[in-house]
Amino acid sequence: MADYQLTATDVVIRTADKAHIPNVPGNVDRQQYEQWLADGGVPDPAPPKIDPALNRHWFDTAAQILGV
Repeated sequence: MADYQLTATDVVIRTADKAHIPNVPGNVDRQQYEQWLADGGVPDPAPPKIDPALNRHWFDTAAQILGV
């Protein structure tokens, strides 16, 4: 696990405390992230998007959700 994780937006998550770091010039946390990148850090990728069609009922079976 890296020190940071990307998101679907330009916000970055610091994994240590789950802080959301916006892409705002002058933000100290963002400056630390940018320095971490410059020093060779590689953030974890953004989590995959979940297909809203799969967000059904809690009682659906996996077969029902997948249409099997």
